[in-house]
Amino acid sequence: MRRTRLKIIGIDCPSCVYAIERRLRSLGCVSSFKVEVSTGEAEVEYDDEKCLLKNVYEAVRDAGYDVYKEKMYFDLKSLSGEEAALLESKIRGLQGVFDAKISLTGVATVVYNPLETTPEDVASRLVAYGAKPLTAVAEKSVSLGEKTLLYRRVASFIIGLTAVSLSMYSMLNGGVQGWGAVSEKLLLPMAAAAIVLNYDIVARGLKSLLMLIPVMDSLIAVSVISTFTAGVASTIGLMHLHGGLHSSSFFEASAGVIGFVGLGKYLEERLRRRAFKSLEELASLLRGSVRVVVGDSVVEKPVSQLAPGEVVEVRAGEIIPVDGVVVEGSGYVDESSFTGEPVPRAKKAENRDPVLAGSVLNTGFLRVRATRVGGDLLIAQVIETVREAESVKPRLARLADKIVGYFTWIVLGLAAATFSYWSLLAGNLQMGVVFTAAVLTVACPCALGIATPLVVSIAVLKASRSGVLIRAGDVFEKILGSNTIVFDKTGTLTVGKPAVVKTHLLGNAGVESVLRMACSVESRSEHPLSRAIVEKCVSEKVEFPEPEEYVSIPGEGVYGLVEGIGVAVGNLELAERLGVPVSEKALRLVEEAGARGNTPVMVFINNEVEAVLEIGDVVKDEAASVVRALKERGFRVGLASGDVEASVKYYREALGLDFAYWGLKPRDKADLVRDMQRNGLKVVFVGDGLNDAPALAVADVGVAMGSGADVSKEAGDIVVLNNSLRTLTFLLDFSRLVKRKIVQNIAWAFAYNVVLIPLAMGVLYLSHRLFITPEMAAAAMILSDVSVLANALSVLRS
Repeated sequence: MRRTRLKIIGIDCPSCVYAIERRLRSLGCVSSFKVEVSTGEAEVEYDDEKCLLKNVYEAVRDAGYDVYKEKMYFDLKSLSGEEAALLESKIRGLQGVFDAKISLTGVATVVYNPLETTPEDVASRLVAYGAKPLTAVAEKSVSLGEKTLLYRRVASFIIGLTAVSLSMYSMLNGGVQGWGAVSEKLLLPMAAAAIVLNYDIVARGLKSLLMLIPVMDSLIAVSVISTFTAGVASTIGLMHLHGGLHSSSFFEASAGVIGFVGLGKYLEERLRRRAFKSLEELASLLRGSVRVVVGDSVVEKPVSQLAPGEVVEVRAGEIIPVDGVVVEGSGYVDESSFTGEPVPRAKKAENRDPVLAGSVLNTGFLRVRATRVGGDLLIAQVIETVREAESVKPRLARLADKIVGYFTWIVLGLAAATFSYWSLLAGNLQMGVVFTAAVLTVACPCALGIATPLVVSIAVLKASRSGVLIRAGDVFEKILGSNTIVFDKTGTLTVGKPAVVKTHLLGNAGVESVLRMACSVESRSEHPLSRAIVEKCVSEKVEFPEPEEYVSIPGEGVYGLVEGIGVAVGNLELAERLGVPVSEKALRLVEEAGARGNTPVMVFINNEVEAVLEIGDVVKDEAASVVRALKERGFRVGLASGDVEASVKYYREALGLDFAYWGLKPRDKADLVRDMQRNGLKVVFVGDGLNDAPALAVADVGVAMGSGADVSKEAGDIVVLNNSLRTLTFLLDFSRLVKRKIVQNIAWAFAYNVVLIPLAMGVLYLSHRLFITPEMAAAAMILSDVSVLANALSVLRS
């Protein structure tokens, strides 16, 4: 089995999906088909032993749509005719190649999928067959129809608007003398021109209808053709008009409907592109060339050819092309695209600071060793999650999709019933045609179909800008349905790095003097506790000399001479070894520090205990306020940690948690989550994405905290890139906004169809003379679509 990603052109409503899926299924080799209506991104899984990508490509085109593709040209003049024919079939079997054709002049045209392969990859594989590239730049395959799309849509809209205006002028003036003949001469060619200018909509709609998979374009096509045919029939005398109607009424309807719909579809596409413009900008960052350090020289190579371990050079103002660590230089990097924080971050080689592809080096100079490239980049994961956000849909979206699947058939049935009633029972064929066309035009399955997926996709994109990576479209719904939040301790509620949290003085020496002596002997040690003490001196700007002597005693501490004075730093075992008496007060401080889950370290100067340093993990500044905010929202908040009982109990009391579990291994945390779920709780687990992976996987919602450089694809449903706990409250508020937008869109789409379809059928015509004409129905349908799109876009501004 092979899985491929496509970008389908021309798909604009969920009902269109069924036409494509049915054609793909008819191949007998396609096992799965998923598509995002809002972007056209599709994923197809097929048996490559039964069919080629070429067959999938042709099936999509047979359904009336097209696929985004690019072309390359190669010189194969050196090959014989038989060799060229054999090579043609081989090229078609290459991954990412849609089609290949070799002309009689020996020029090979290769059509490939830019979402699955690159021009460099295609060229390298064909060069192996003896082909010579005729151009180093792939040419986008843009048809004449695509190039003229805007002009055709605007022209048809002007024609339609003119036709409606002329007809209204006649109606308001009670019918101008001689208007009938003039109107036929003017409106018939105008309607025909409007239909021709929007041939793609009509052709696609009719093709889907003939395949018995009608889509929204099918309704428009039938409406336009039926009114145009009725107008022609009345003009040549095949249909006699009465009731104030004339043939221009039908031409006006067909021109107005197709003109309004054509421009409306163009505007919809522009709105969609605007929504995902930043996504395309992110994708563009994965292309181009970079400077790679090779020995003592710097060479340029394509980003696509980078490998982990290579060192790339980045100058001020440039975009960082890889995820990696700084190995040379320093500078300030703008990571706002990932963290949502506008202030650039300092990055230094001595700290081996991590950087992310897509961030911008504002000032300075960096050399970065690549740790992740290509599809493993964090930016690639952001793109992937936005594109796949609809794979798992919220409950409301699944309900809407089911309705859309039957909607078009229901509308066709209602249109048939409308025509039958007015033409047969009411005896008014003309009104039957008008009302039927209005029903076909006013129905709007698109507004219902895109109501949820577009909001979800835009919400995922918006979240990524705020430092949150969302992996599935149903996360917003799940997190609102949860009632219990379980935190890991180290690296989640705490900073995850030991630090000196308290200095207890016992002798006559001051804090600065104690730290100066302690840091001197600890500066030679690589132990985490030693580094914590040295960092305390650095942060307090306490300068310290090099020790004259240094001895490390494993499991106990360190000893040395500083300016001729004996200094030791360690535990009670070291005090016993050195024969230093420990006072009751010192013992009490050691015991109290241990009860708080911290590590006590004694500082001995001249064989006396001068201080007890309390070293522990530091609670994040926002932890207490976030826990309080979550409890105020009705959540039970607790802790699950592998730490010892005393430490976990201390944090439970300090943060006011509802419950706490200690001594848990990674698998134990997963079992704890399962037990809670069996008791009816909906659990959000918040961990560091590494040793908490089992618990993150089984929780209803798994939230992985990470700096971005530590993120893996298996981290959880949500990855918090900025490592801030406040993101949890943002997620809850943002999820409520997303749900509200989804409900608004679905409610609007339902209300629109429920109210206007009966009006279009003429239900109120006999009693109140209320009805809508086909061109009015077209305008209403487009406004419905645009309103749903605009409401979804408002998420970006939230």
